[in-house]
Parts: sequence; structure tokens; C-alpha cells
Amino acid sequence: MKKIEKDKIKKFLKNLNGNSYLFVAIVLLAILVTLRLFVIFTPVDIDSQQMKITIPRGANLRQIASQLKDEGIINNPKSFILAAHLMQKHRSLKAGFFNLQDVKNYRSLIITLSTAQVHSIRITIPEGYQSKQIAVLVANQLNFSPDEFLRLMDNRQLLTELGIESPTFEGYLFPETYYFNDSDTPEEVIRRMVRLFRKMVSDTILQAVKMSNRSLHEVLTLASIVEGECMVDDERPLVASLYINRLKKGMRLESDPTIQYIIPDGPRRLLKDDLYIQSPYNTYRNRGLPPGPINNPGLKSIEAATWPADTDYLYMVAVGDGTHSFHSDYNSFLRAKRRFQRVRRNVARNNKGK
Repeated sequence: MKKIEKDKIKKFLKNLNGNSYLFVAIVLLAILVTLRLFVIFTPVDIDSQQMKITIPRGANLRQIASQLKDEGIINNPKSFILAAHLMQKHRSLKAGFFNLQDVKNYRSLIITLSTAQVHSIRITIPEGYQSKQIAVLVANQLNFSPDEFLRLMDNRQLLTELGIESPTFEGYLFPETYYFNDSDTPEEVIRRMVRLFRKMVSDTILQAVKMSNRSLHEVLTLASIVEGECMVDDERPLVASLYINRLKKGMRLESDPTIQYIIPDGPRRLLKDDLYIQSPYNTYRNRGLPPGPINNPGLKSIEAATWPADTDYLYMVAVGDGTHSFHSDYNSFLRAKRRFQRVRRNVARNNKGK
């Protein structure tokens, strides 16, 4: 064989050897790409009952995969975890509420769970709600338990940070209609409510409170009693005036809403024995204001406690239609009370006869 032909053969074999490595690399790359696509595009068949899911705060990738398996959304948690790593989304999955209506495979599922989704939830906090009632109302619609909310009510660090000079947030959670996000934490909810309280309790109110030589905490405590007593806005300044008059004379306030605050099964009709409960909030046993607010009053009650009417009222009696009759002397009060009791007995007899 001629030397030229031998050189050509050697060159051909050399090129063939190099191309083989390249070919193998291409084949391996193709296999990896195929496997990646196979994992990422693993189909999911979501039942109509699993179209919505809530991922709890603090859940890691493994816990999320386990939850998806438990809820029947995926079959293999390990392949889901692998898909999340292949998509470089293993640290991007979020807590919150997610709609899975458009999810068809792992890829769309992972993209959905890694995309911040804001679902606005409208919650109305009624005026006069206690913190325990607010906790249940809010927790039922957001992603936490009432106990998580209540544990923050006397959190000293949070109280100090938000400038609340009180042992608890009771009285400082402003009642209003809020639009919360489904991923809001109890602390975020409390911060929102306290911020609105700060906004609604204006500089005008604060200045009037200062001029009255009372603290804001005392005014809010009185306002919460007014809130508990009144159904009619026009009566709020009258009720505030009545209790201030009793305070000035050193009389016990004898306010039923303060008893409702300390009974464990309230609100309900009070019994005679309830009036003897040992508690600093029992205004039938103790003189002066209770230690703090007994609910979270609205703006009209706060204004009434800030600017009470000028009266000499010391007593009031429920009329039966949500309003009260007001009295300056005890005998007039007793006559009105007997009249109301007769009306109540007549109503009870009529209802019994039906």
C-alpha cells in the first residue's frame, strides 16, 4: 500500500474516533433533554374538587409535594421534587391560596405555585366585637387559627412597636370593612387594624382627650362600654355622660356589657349570680372604670366618650326597642324599671300563648 493511502486511512480513523465522542455526547444530551421534558411535562389529572389549594406558611418543597400527593393532585412526590429542581423553582414555591384550574402538568403546576397570587377577601369587623370574636371571624376566612391571632393580643414587643400603651390590643382593633390577602398572617391583620385605628383617632380627638385630663386608654375603655350599651347613635353621648357623672360621684358603673366581657359563654342574658363574679372588669363590684376596653368600639362611640353630652343623668332603663329612658333621680329610675318589667312579662305571656 502506498504511503499516501496509509496516511489517508489514519486520518479517516482519527476523524471517525473524534466524531464518535461527539455523537455519543449528542445522544446523551438528547436523552437528558428528553428525560427533563418527560419529567417536567408529566401530566396531572386534577379532579374538580381539587381545583383550589392552600399552601401553609413555612412549608418546604418536600412538605408541599407530600400535600399535593395527599390531596390527589400528583402521584409521585419525588418526581415532582425533581421537576422543581430541573426548572430551578425548588426555592420559589410560595404559601397562599392557588387556583389550579389551568394546571395540566408539572410545569404549569410549579409555575402556578411559584407565582405570587393575591386573592382579596372582604371581611367586615362589626363595631363592638371583642378580640376573641374578631379572631374567629378573621381566621375562618384566612389561613390561620383563632389561637394564633389571640396569642398576639398581649405580645409586648408588638404592642410597643405599634405604640399601644395597654396590656392588650383589645379596644385598638378598629372595626371596619377590610380587604385582606389570603396569605396575610395574624400579625399583618393586627397591624392593618391598628394602623386604621391610628388614622381614625384623629389629632382633633387626641387633643380633646388631652384637654379632658384623661388618657386615651381611659377614653377607649369608656367608649367600649358605650358601644356595648347602645344601638342608637343619638344615645351614645348621653350614655357617655351618664357614666362620667357616676364616675365623678364615686358610684359603681354597674354596666351589663362589662359582665358580658367576663362570662365565658356570653353574650347571653345575664343571671343574678353573674353580678358577683370576682373580676376587675365587674363594674357591679368595683368602682371606677375597668382596667381596659371590653370590646373594640367604633368611631361614634369614641367620639361620644371624647365629647359626652352635658347632662345630670345617673340612671337608664332599656325601653325594649333598643333605646333607653334616662333619669337623674333614683325613684324615677325605679318607676321606669317597673314599667319595663311589666312590658317584658306581658311579652313573655303573649309569646307563651302562641
